[in-house]
Amino acid sequence: MLNLDKSKVDFLVTENMVSEVKNLMESGFPKLDEIINTMVERDIDRIYFVACGSPLCACQTGKMLFDKYSDIPCSAFSGFDFLDHTPFKLDKNTMVIGVSDSGETEEVVNSIRIARKRGALTLGVTRNFTGSKLAAAAENVFGYGGECIWEMHLLVSYYIACKYMNLKGTHKEIDSILEDMKKLPDILAELVISTEEKSKELATRASNWSFIYTVASGPLLPLACKEGIITMLEFTWTHGSVLNAAEFRHGPLEVVAKGVPYVFILGNDESRHTTERTIKFVKKFTEDVIVFDIKDYNSGLHPMLDPLILFVPLEYFYYYLSINKDHNPDDRRYYGGLVEY
Repeated sequence: MLNLDKSKVDFLVTENMVSEVKNLMESGFPKLDEIINTMVERDIDRIYFVACGSPLCACQTGKMLFDKYSDIPCSAFSGFDFLDHTPFKLDKNTMVIGVSDSGETEEVVNSIRIARKRGALTLGVTRNFTGSKLAAAAENVFGYGGECIWEMHLLVSYYIACKYMNLKGTHKEIDSILEDMKKLPDILAELVISTEEKSKELATRASNWSFIYTVASGPLLPLACKEGIITMLEFTWTHGSVLNAAEFRHGPLEVVAKGVPYVFILGNDESRHTTERTIKFVKKFTEDVIVFDIKDYNSGLHPMLDPLILFVPLEYFYYYLSINKDHNPDDRRYYGGLVEY
């Protein structure tokens, strides 16, 4: 196992997570309110998120809020999908939100340029308020200024969704989500301290697996994609695939066998029983099963906030999975222009 100074590993974002979340809520949300008021003035009736990688997974989770609690159409596009299959409806009553931590993701920037040219209200969400191509391309810019991008992007998408839906017509669930959001800093602070050792133990066990299936359902499926594809492949160099528990018996069921490893991400929303059914089946045939269950970490927050809570133990898990394989999660072979793509 590699012996690394955690404070110098860019991948691990737990150190400043709580302060970044607090700052976003106290200083960032009021700035988002101004943008949300513009959405009301423009009578926005459709919203498109455009992002790539982890930001896309956060946007897909935000889209679920619109789908579940409103009649406002919302889609989340990967950047090239938006460019290659640009939606027909793209006008003054459409909002396009481009999310890129660096603000330089070419397909996101170009999507915002097209949307703005077509008359849509555009918002660029990035780390820094100025100095990036996305900031220059978008009509409105929001800079969150934090490194913990999963929490930043998910909270921004959630806040925009919840506040706009409330302004268009109050839903009691939205009020509950917004109230519980205020409790996040204290809960995250406790989890940063309490979850590391258990995640480290689980990662040591998983480091013997050369391939891992990651399984989830409902609002945790985008988090599963973020962790089981983006994080695991890019940062730990471990082969894997993500499966939707709702579709598990249509294909994946037939490859369950002794020695086949699974990581389950289990929430407390309406789809919990769907993932539990899959876990029960898989455990009949293999002991190589790890479950990250919200009930082991949560203190009664709204189920739609589960992805923000479960990120903490998962962050430690993949950090220790990587170093248990003698791999620094900051190392790259191809990404970031090392090899032309």
